[in-house]
Amino acid sequence: MDIDELLRTQDGLVGHDQARELGIDRFAIHRLVRSGAWIVVRPRVYRAAHHAQSPRSDLRSAALWAGHGATMIGVGAAAWWNLTDRVPERVAFAVGPGGNHTTPPGIVAVRRPVGALNREQVDGVWVVRRSFAALEAAVELGLVDGARLLDRALQQKRIGIAALGDAREAFGQRHGAVLARRLVALAEGGARSEAERDAIRQLRRAGITGWVPNLPVQLPGFGTAILDLAFREHRLAIEIDGWAYHRDVDRFRRDGLRQNEVVVSGWRVIRVTWYELHEDPGYLPRIVGRALALGPAA
Repeated sequence: MDIDELLRTQDGLVGHDQARELGIDRFAIHRLVRSGAWIVVRPRVYRAAHHAQSPRSDLRSAALWAGHGATMIGVGAAAWWNLTDRVPERVAFAVGPGGNHTTPPGIVAVRRPVGALNREQVDGVWVVRRSFAALEAAVELGLVDGARLLDRALQQKRIGIAALGDAREAFGQRHGAVLARRLVALAEGGARSEAERDAIRQLRRAGITGWVPNLPVQLPGFGTAILDLAFREHRLAIEIDGWAYHRDVDRFRRDGLRQNEVVVSGWRVIRVTWYELHEDPGYLPRIVGRALALGPAA
């Protein structure tokens, strides 16, 4: 491999040691930098000037500085796995006890061993396993944004529930373990139950009464439907969804047909998700209050 091929395969980047291995001595490297042909992007890491900087090149340059003994973790690893578009301000690497801990700006070293089975080389960069990266990144991003990351990855079948459970076990008791457990519990099916509890709590706090949970209604030609929350006198139903991952194509279709029958039977339907209940706790009481102010459905 020559230098041009290496630059093509590494987003226009080359490490100092790589350049030396290709026969480019340190004086030639210095001349390339001084002439502007190469740009120093990290200590001993260069980008060819004719290659544009990109979020991916930022991640790779951090990995080239860290070396093969380090493992990219967290949001950076999730971005390398294409699980998120976010690129962290500081790219984190797990390093062993003998690793380099004097880091330049934009890189953080975490003194944590990563077993050989828990890291993979992806496009030349050593990263923590995909499910581990997803969970660590979700914890870093916080409850709602982290949930979105996991939900999308599960929908796209980029990770599976079993692998996510393994990542939770490997997470251990380090900082963020409580949130990690909660996120995995939500992924395993708890999001809808939590959303139902939140919806009830928000209505009660707002002083909105007159609703009943899990109301069975008979729909002609459809059978019995259970409304999550219902205001019988106003014929107003509140339908609550968890994560998108929990609604596969068949269930999505059934829910749509069911809701159509509920509406045709004279009910108005308000639909909310786990995300809406967490991002704006006042939304459900506001929209329900407006609906009740209209009076009973005709």
